[in-house]
Amino acid sequence: MPSSPPPPSATTHRFPRRFSDLLRHGRYTFTERELMEHLRMTYRTIKQREADPSTLTVAELLRVADLLNEPVQNIIAVVLAEVQASGAE
Repeated sequence: MPSSPPPPSATTHRFPRRFSDLLRHGRYTFTERELMEHLRMTYRTIKQREADPSTLTVAELLRVADLLNEPVQNIIAVVLAEVQASGAE
């Protein structure tokens, strides 16, 4: 009898690992214009936040959570993990 699969490890992520993944490859897909309108950011600002999510403000995090229909804690967890990982490199 085959053994059951191993349980998911603690390193398995429930959420995308990067902020840009949330915006670009999450449950929803948005055009650049939709992102700009919903997040109330310019294209350049969105690109800057994707490159360095540590510069996101609380208001921006709240708008991202609202746009993605996710709890803000999930968005913060993704951003925090990415910032910590980039600091460890």
